[in-house]
Amino acid sequence: MPGLGWFRAMPAAALLFRRRLCDHCGMPPIRHIAALVLVAALLAAGCGRDDPGADAQAVQSVLRRGNGGDPGSLDPALAQDEHAFNVLADLYEGLVIYGPDGALLPGVAERWTVSDDGLVYRFELRPDARWSNGEAVTAGHFVHALERAQAAETAAPLSFLLNPVDTVLAEDNATLVIRLEAPASHFLAVLAMAIALPVWPELEPDAFNDPARLVSNGAYLLESWRPGELLRLRRNPQFHDATDAAPEAVEYYPISDPAAELTRYRAGELDLTATVPPASLEALSRDRPGELVIAPRLAVYYLALDMGEAPLDEAGLRQALSMAIDRETLTRIIGRGEQPAYGFVPDGIAGYTPARHAWAALAAEERLAEARRLFAAGGHDESLSLTLMYDTGDIHEQVALAVAAMWKDAFGIGTRLDKREWKYFLDSRAQRGDWDAMRFAWTGDFAHPATFLDLFMSNNPMNLPGYDNPQYDRYLETGDFNRAEALLLEEHPVIPLYFYVSKHLVSPAVHGFHSNPLDLHPSRFVSLR
Repeated sequence: MPGLGWFRAMPAAALLFRRRLCDHCGMPPIRHIAALVLVAALLAAGCGRDDPGADAQAVQSVLRRGNGGDPGSLDPALAQDEHAFNVLADLYEGLVIYGPDGALLPGVAERWTVSDDGLVYRFELRPDARWSNGEAVTAGHFVHALERAQAAETAAPLSFLLNPVDTVLAEDNATLVIRLEAPASHFLAVLAMAIALPVWPELEPDAFNDPARLVSNGAYLLESWRPGELLRLRRNPQFHDATDAAPEAVEYYPISDPAAELTRYRAGELDLTATVPPASLEALSRDRPGELVIAPRLAVYYLALDMGEAPLDEAGLRQALSMAIDRETLTRIIGRGEQPAYGFVPDGIAGYTPARHAWAALAAEERLAEARRLFAAGGHDESLSLTLMYDTGDIHEQVALAVAAMWKDAFGIGTRLDKREWKYFLDSRAQRGDWDAMRFAWTGDFAHPATFLDLFMSNNPMNLPGYDNPQYDRYLETGDFNRAEALLLEEHPVIPLYFYVSKHLVSPAVHGFHSNPLDLHPSRFVSLR
């Protein structure tokens, strides 16, 4: 695992450092290109809704949030979707937590230290941490939760995030020690994720989704849940930081249709939306500029190339195919405010400068000319044919058609488009004989380059192109992420197309909402007036 060279003893508040799979997210295209100008202005402006008078003016209130869908599970070990992660950030508190701006803050752990070799983490727990039943939160509860998440019988889908862990032990009720097998610079960020949340040891597996039986330790309790209609939380009186400024209750609405969500927001039935329909961006930018919040997000949309067999075993051809795609035109066509990608790691990770293709600085016509030169130098001609696989729904067909048209224009080649239903599409990831290029997307688990670059380690099952370079693996193992990304871009196993942005409507009554690259917004950090 990557190295931990840049911090040792940690004070409680440090580091800006989630993966949320974004394979099947998205919305239909916008009809008016002019909205992109307004989107760019919003991106530059950023967003913060701090108000020093908010605490004094806050009243007991209900925060109404669009959530895009129902949580798959409220069991921290089994959660794997954004809908669950949003709710779990309110129900639980981990050793460390994400603050309103995406920075890591102390949670149940008041302070921690890391050994000089980066292998031993020692956490001192706050004495006032309580479960909703009034019992103290102890180091043993974290031992139970981490061991449960790693157990094969639990079948936790994100258990691989805990692979660096060697042993976990409670020295006493207030001291937790975690030893790693190898240094991992992103490990603190993993501890802020759902997979590392504490679990009440007497909780039955079916009680996590039951308001009458769930025991949690966060700022809110699960009051009721009617799947498909409403999930309601209320403030936890046992929570150590139950301030009057936070909403008294939070209501999550599982609205999957962005247009329906917008209708409810306009009717005053929501204070915060999960997203915004692209077709409405122009009108909202004009009519509600103070409420539309668009910001960079740690997510990338890309094409994986089957580099294990001809013709894409040739790096020159892979580069030519990448250079022939005009990302500026592509993002303008799909009209969602996304940003052209010339590297794999998005911007927004503190302390890391992402690598970018050197040819990104060339004008579009220069890139196209070089792409044609590389294509011809490899002995290729119009007889070359490629298969591009993608899944149904969202804008994937639109992207595939645009890419195929650009390759046709650049090289005269044909591209067979293979559209598959989501389940069969996922099953096809490892069947490289079925495709030459496959569309995919990835959202970071946490704000650290490892969550993106680890995908292409030779032994990672998510390594779609089958990229196998021992030098790349060594760079990651030693924590040299910049060199790893530069090498990845040099060899072109993937074609990054664009970086996502988050899009929300935030009511003027909501204060304390901050955009952050993780797009995670715990309810305890906002207030309503």
